[in-house]
Amino acid sequence: MIRVFLSLLIMCSVFLISHSQSSDSLAISGTLLWDKEGISGFPNTLKVTDVADNTLVKNVTVDSLGHFKTQLTTGKYRLEPSRSYHWQGEDIVRVDMINTQQEFEVSNGQPKSDIVLTLRTINKPQRIPDQGILHKFNDYAAKDINAFVKAYMSYYEVPGASLAIIKNGEVVFHNHYGVKNSATNEEVNAETLFEAGSITKTVLAFIAMRIYEKGLLNLDQPLYQYQSFEDISHDDRYKKITARMVLSHRTGFPNWARGKFDLKFEPGTKFGYSGEAFEYLKRVLEAVTDKSMSELIKDEFLTPLKLKDIYFKGSEFEIGLAANGHKFGGDVSEKRDIKSPMMAFSMVTNALAFAQFAMALRNRKGLKADTYDELFKIHSTRDDGTHWGLGFRIEETKFGRTYGHSGSTNPGFIGNYVYYDALDMGYVVITNSQTGGWLSLPLLTQFLITGKDNP
Repeated sequence: MIRVFLSLLIMCSVFLISHSQSSDSLAISGTLLWDKEGISGFPNTLKVTDVADNTLVKNVTVDSLGHFKTQLTTGKYRLEPSRSYHWQGEDIVRVDMINTQQEFEVSNGQPKSDIVLTLRTINKPQRIPDQGILHKFNDYAAKDINAFVKAYMSYYEVPGASLAIIKNGEVVFHNHYGVKNSATNEEVNAETLFEAGSITKTVLAFIAMRIYEKGLLNLDQPLYQYQSFEDISHDDRYKKITARMVLSHRTGFPNWARGKFDLKFEPGTKFGYSGEAFEYLKRVLEAVTDKSMSELIKDEFLTPLKLKDIYFKGSEFEIGLAANGHKFGGDVSEKRDIKSPMMAFSMVTNALAFAQFAMALRNRKGLKADTYDELFKIHSTRDDGTHWGLGFRIEETKFGRTYGHSGSTNPGFIGNYVYYDALDMGYVVITNSQTGGWLSLPLLTQFLITGKDNP
């Protein structure tokens, strides 16, 4: 096996040497142009393929002005972008990969310096109305919603998605789209599960408040008095950290840590997002109740709210229903088998199932009224002006206050849950792609609720 690997490595090396360092190689150079004005910068690499053997591929670096150069031996080649999108600020420009490629020939011992590759682009869909369609929702809206989702999934290359829309305490629309795995083209269906990422934190917040109501947890008592945390115990400041600070992201913990770590700031003084802190609170809740988190999920979340199709650790059943994540560029990730609930990120569900929890929150079920007031009260503010309650993102908009949470995971899932309290409408969307964030924020929010002039 090792010999085979070494043989392949030598073959690849021979190709690279023969195509870039051979005495017979010739200098090749050229320039990139965009087919539209107003696009800044250029892709940083191109792909050159030997037409006679498509397995022989070379990446070519592009400078900031769009110039590129390399060395090639005599032959016929195809030049094309390395990927189908180009970053433009916080958005992307889609490159038309089919119509953006050029063949050229290297021959007669002459360098080639006149290659011009025009990057052709795909127009972004223009489907955002002046007013969100939920304000006048009717029986014909489903067609418009499906057309919107499919158009932007195509543009942003989102393989699969799950969507549920809530208005006046009811799910007025839900659907699923695309494929679970872009390599196998297995279709998403009503039972398909998606990784929800940090949206999981809203569940831990709900469970924590249930335990608070039982008198087993004081939101303002230092957590070390319930359960110590050895990896930070060398820093006495950690003894100030409370459940309220964890849920409002004011602990000073990094987002994640391995082994011993230091606090980033004095607990309680400012916002600092942390999944590590939520995992600490999880262990505290297990300690004060003498129950595992799996038991707490069942007793304090699923059973009292009568929820189903929401999971927090892997099983053969759950993994069988799960979609695969997709990273930037479309690479398919393996499904994850999470052995125990990770309450900062491990929830696996679909939009319709999670929407039942969203409606329970909207209807103020499972907790006392004053506990809900505490849950949705502003406790901290992020640098960008976004506020935080206890486990929930809170924003002040021209349409009133919103609450919810977004989520993303490394395997390539992005989702968002948002509810406009005064308008009594919101949605849950989960996608199996790292490009899925653009489908939700701001586009889906604008399409459904705020309209195009209100991101």
